[in-house]
Amino acid sequence: MANDWKTIEKGYLGDLLVQKKFIEKGYNLFKPVLENGKVDLIVEKNNVYFKIQIKTIQTENNKKIIPLRKISHNMGEYKIKLYTKDDIDFFIGADIESNDLYILPISFSSKYTRSVSINNCQEFKNNFKQMELLCGNIENEEDDNVETLTDNADGNDVGTE
Repeated sequence: MANDWKTIEKGYLGDLLVQKKFIEKGYNLFKPVLENGKVDLIVEKNNVYFKIQIKTIQTENNKKIIPLRKISHNMGEYKIKLYTKDDIDFFIGADIESNDLYILPISFSSKYTRSVSINNCQEFKNNFKQMELLCGNIENEEDDNVETLTDNADGNDVGTE
């Protein structure tokens, strides 16, 4: 049951949900080696890259919210980091209970300083279309750079022309 998961487990599950959905949509994924950076994931499609910050949706006062800042602590000292358009392109709120993603452009999320209710984000719910438009050819789900082999071809280049 979701309420029994520890915070770190929820974070990992949110991260995996985002990765799964992007793979299903045909994106290439790149993960930073270190986890202390501003970017959780870089996604690419049609040579267009997006820097992603992933936050697992939390429940606060019976409302589902997407946290929009990073709070780090070291030996009792807390630091709060707000993200900018130079840091990331999209916040993605991962709802591990419903398997929905809220794909928030930084231009939207930067209007908030702490968190945003998912009720204010319905237009971004599972809205990959906004990213697809920036990647080009939204109508075609296939990679234009892939050669299709005929039934007679075995994929081996034999001889010269």
